[in-house]
Amino acid sequence: MEGTTSFALVDTSPSIATVKRSLAKPITSCRNLATGGWATRELVLGRIWPVGRHLNRPDVDYVPQGQAEVAGDEEDSLDELEDSSDESTEEETQTQANRLSKKGSYWNEKPPTQGRARTHNILRRCPGPVSGSTIISPKDAWELFISDNIIEEVLRCTNLEGRRAAAAKGKEWRCLDKVEFMAFIGLTLLAGGDKSWDVALRELFLDPLQNPMYKVTMGFHRYEDIRRLIRFDDKRTRAVRLETDHMAAFRYVWDCFLANCKKVFVPSDCVTIDEQLVPFRGRCKFLQYMPSKPAKYGIKIFWMCDARVHYAFNGMIYTGRQPGEDVQRNLGENIVQQLSSGIRHTGPNITMDNFFTSIPLAEKLLEENLTLVGTLRQNKPDIPPVMKPNKLREKYSSKFGFCGNMTMVSYVPKKGKAVVLLSTMHDDTAVDDQSVKRKPEVIQYYNHTKSGVDTMDQMVRTYTCKWKTRRWPMVLWHNVLDVATLNAFTSYTAQHPGYMGGVTNARRLFIKELGKELVMPHMRRRMEGTSHLQTHITEAMERCGLKKVSAATTQPQEGQVKRKRCKICPTAKDRKASSWCKEHKHVVVICEACMH
Repeated sequence: MEGTTSFALVDTSPSIATVKRSLAKPITSCRNLATGGWATRELVLGRIWPVGRHLNRPDVDYVPQGQAEVAGDEEDSLDELEDSSDESTEEETQTQANRLSKKGSYWNEKPPTQGRARTHNILRRCPGPVSGSTIISPKDAWELFISDNIIEEVLRCTNLEGRRAAAAKGKEWRCLDKVEFMAFIGLTLLAGGDKSWDVALRELFLDPLQNPMYKVTMGFHRYEDIRRLIRFDDKRTRAVRLETDHMAAFRYVWDCFLANCKKVFVPSDCVTIDEQLVPFRGRCKFLQYMPSKPAKYGIKIFWMCDARVHYAFNGMIYTGRQPGEDVQRNLGENIVQQLSSGIRHTGPNITMDNFFTSIPLAEKLLEENLTLVGTLRQNKPDIPPVMKPNKLREKYSSKFGFCGNMTMVSYVPKKGKAVVLLSTMHDDTAVDDQSVKRKPEVIQYYNHTKSGVDTMDQMVRTYTCKWKTRRWPMVLWHNVLDVATLNAFTSYTAQHPGYMGGVTNARRLFIKELGKELVMPHMRRRMEGTSHLQTHITEAMERCGLKKVSAATTQPQEGQVKRKRCKICPTAKDRKASSWCKEHKHVVVICEACMH
């Protein structure tokens, strides 16, 4: 066929990549090498078959006359093209394999295309104190958390224990009422504000150089009795409740306190979940050992706190496996689900460490309109190989991966190390190019919001009211008082932004003012109800702003007879009467001079 001769270039060993590309485009048009015209070719498994009547019978040895050299050059160029395409395909295949996790999820290098704004992190409520709550004084803010139901339960259980202990010794228990118990709490908070938790109790009450508020409010022995006999549940029914709950001795008070924390304040756009270790070395079924903590031994509490104002919203005391329960699976995921139950569908982001973070948890939180930012452990099967530590990666370099609504970033802080973070809040590859370390925006956000619980724990330990004790319910009670005081300070300053403006120790002054408000009612009652107080108590009351008015120095009103001491009675009895006491009013007194 002169002028329109068909030709065929045969590739006897096509690569798999070439086969896939050939199958993708089976029919194309190519320029005839012999005539310069156009002819149709069909690519089947990488071969170029002749057209026309020779379509079903390829002529492998046919080469047009005068074009053997041209055809040979074309074959060489095609071979080089296929070799280069094979190398690039292998690189692409290797890159795709590096971005495929063990669980089969593929993390794309490029971020998703920007479409409509996602509904995540759109706050549904205004952060801060709930609308309708008015806080006038520190005591009003504190009573929002330590409410009447908590006080009444503690009073009931304490009086039961007091009567039982007094009856065992043949004595009578003086009933504890709310005014006296609030004064007891006020003195405990004052000791925390003064950082006197390690000072001997006798020294606080009897040393003249200490705060006079202690000796004025109540006696040393009375305070010691209340502290020794305070209880938080009915001891008679505790054995039944311990069959299903290790924390039966403190469960009611703890649940009431958490309910108050949830309903008083609205979180901001970010919260933090982490653990707090309350120091304790006594006997407890759920005592924990954490060598990374300063105290090492104590009771572990998982908290969810606001990352901006350090307000504790929800908490969970880790008691291990409860009686009759199976072994717990996915503990970190279950804890996050339980703590975040009160903020579902409200929009805030949750920052957490690698103990909690996982891909299934991120997917579940997205269904509840909550986002997540947290670190991932290196042994997680969801991390692709490209995100793992590698000595070939440059220092301060970052690699991103995108899978659906999730973003994964691997950052190299030092040679041979890598930090992997997961975020459902970010969806780009933003990096801070202005700094030397070139940290991604995800890591900067994590560093800014991860310390919510740690800061709360630090602030609580600074002015803690704890005393040395062997009873773990007392340890939790002191921690509840500390957290309630911190939450009260946050709520009060949210409604009174100018409180103690420019003062660095505003929280300490808040605690002292709160303690004074709690002890004043009992202090006045003690002053008015006691006819004769010791001199040093009266002087201490004057230093605290209360002045004892003596009946002997009171000026009688018009028409009122001044009351005097009976002259016949001995001085120790100190009987007051207008003339004589009832015992001696019929006695006739005759002057000795008149008798003679």
